[in-house]
Amino acid sequence: MKKYLEDFHRMKLFRLKDVVQIVGNEKSAKDLLQNYKKQQLICRVRRDLYTITDLATKQAIATKFEIGSNITPSAYISYHSALEYHGLAHQQFYVLYISSAQKFTPFDFEGIQYFYCKSISEKGVYTPPMDSLVRVTDEERTVIDCIDRIDRAGGLEELLHAIAAMTYLNENKLQTYLEIYDKQFLYQKTGFLLSYFQKELKLSDKFLKACRKKIGKSTRYLLDEPAATSVYHSQWKLFAPENILSYLEQGQNEIA
Repeated sequence: MKKYLEDFHRMKLFRLKDVVQIVGNEKSAKDLLQNYKKQQLICRVRRDLYTITDLATKQAIATKFEIGSNITPSAYISYHSALEYHGLAHQQFYVLYISSAQKFTPFDFEGIQYFYCKSISEKGVYTPPMDSLVRVTDEERTVIDCIDRIDRAGGLEELLHAIAAMTYLNENKLQTYLEIYDKQFLYQKTGFLLSYFQKELKLSDKFLKACRKKIGKSTRYLLDEPAATSVYHSQWKLFAPENILSYLEQGQNEIA
């Protein structure tokens, strides 16, 4: 039994098929899982996904980012959750955004809601060197995803705080992810928002010019519910708050 527990600690997250490989047959694997669950040595995250527990607290040893990255074969951490992983989030959320090519039903585990988002591409998804069980979007992909879905970034104020915390963005990567989306409105929003941080992020005039070339003739609103202070920014054909940077002066650290 001790040998199996060491195997489970090594894997940290595992499925029935993994246990079958260890013990030799499915019946023995199911019996072992049931026995270990009763002893609170392991816990069930969701259907056919288990993790080892801390002997003292009986809580999962696997982090929420490790769990989220292993919900499906193609799962990865995205949107505000990726900002949080990269240390850029201004607020702590209890929703973990998981993008995946395979759909799954959202579920709760140990106070976190694991929320499904449809994956648009594997580009920009990587496994950090020190976190072999995690798959997450890189900072550039995270920024583009969050600008596309500001609601999934935690709102405009949260997104701006995250961008303000960055010191560099690779504009070639940004361009690649913009091309994958291929949405005029996204070029519009990206160019507008990142122009306020051009110097800090070390973005060239060429990048912003490329965004402007893609915005077309349509005038749009940055937010679904425009702020009372929204004005027309002619360079980007966009109605948006008059002073975007004023959002950085609002609010303190909160828990959402």
